[in-house]
Amino acid sequence: MRLSIIQIFALILALGVSAAPPQDNKPSTDTSMRNSKTGNGGSGKGKGSSSGSTSPSKDHKPKDNSKGNGNTANGGSGGGSGGGKGSSSGSTAPPKNHNPGHGVSKGNGTTTSGGSAPNAPMTTPGRSMGNGTATTGGKVPKSAGTSILKAAQTIAAGASFDGKLIMYDRGTPCTGQQERGDEAAVFQIEHGGSISNVIIGPNQSEGIHCQGACTLTNVWWPEVCEDAFTIKNQAAGETTRIIGGGAFNAQDKVLQHNGGGTLDVSNFTVIGFGKLYRACGNCAQSTNRHVKMSNIMATNGEILAGVNGNFGDTAIIKNSRVHNVSSICTNFKGVTKGTEPSIVSSGADGKVCIYGSDVISQ
Repeated sequence: MRLSIIQIFALILALGVSAAPPQDNKPSTDTSMRNSKTGNGGSGKGKGSSSGSTSPSKDHKPKDNSKGNGNTANGGSGGGSGGGKGSSSGSTAPPKNHNPGHGVSKGNGTTTSGGSAPNAPMTTPGRSMGNGTATTGGKVPKSAGTSILKAAQTIAAGASFDGKLIMYDRGTPCTGQQERGDEAAVFQIEHGGSISNVIIGPNQSEGIHCQGACTLTNVWWPEVCEDAFTIKNQAAGETTRIIGGGAFNAQDKVLQHNGGGTLDVSNFTVIGFGKLYRACGNCAQSTNRHVKMSNIMATNGEILAGVNGNFGDTAIIKNSRVHNVSSICTNFKGVTKGTEPSIVSSGADGKVCIYGSDVISQ
């Protein structure tokens, strides 16, 4: 049969329309997880927010690497603060078949594209310091202040005085080896009294005087004058104790024992001295005197302990170290008032000067 021109044109048009393939528009799916908004991968921790836009190419399948509560923008680079509170932004159009990498954390919580916030820094606990008074390992402690006394301060019988590490003196220059009376002392301790945490300043002559059975704890003499401490009166059988503290730069004696009984010295430091302890060798009262020393650190001196064997004196020394000290113990011959004693012997003899190998001389 014969077709008209109009029929042929209509047939061609119909065949062209039916040959066009249908278009498949499939919407992309959101695969973000765990409260993160993720485009094209990347992980981030923290509370920072980010924004960005991405136009993925055909066949791109986003991979969710989001962690925590952060918001990461399409694997792009942003200035967010991981673990912090900042914000990040970025815009990236990844290529076909893009596989997002892992972000890099920086600094104190700063996170780049999809990175993980660093852990909190470790801290080293400090050392706790107590509130007690320390003896500073043989050094004069720092003064908490100064006080110049117009007269000797008296500590009553049986009373206690805590100086709180204030430096006390009399405001007058040292007069050297000129012996003076109780009125020149900085402190006068009556029988049974005690003093602690005191620094005796350089502007004085007689230091501390004790009238018997006194206790000194953590008392320091940076510059000894005529002597640092004197037992003026003490009955036989009584004991005065010095615990801790130290004395420095004594031209002659540090601890002078004029009364009777015993002086017990422990944990004491002395540097630069003539005699750490001297039992009076020419007092009007020729009584026996005793000293006990333990844990003494002595440097640069002449005699650690000087006693009078003929008066019945004794020196017992234990667990001590001396360096550059000429004699650990010297036995003198005591005399009557007005003359000078003479040396009998030096060193341990088991009777007057008593010490053993636990006293180390260097």
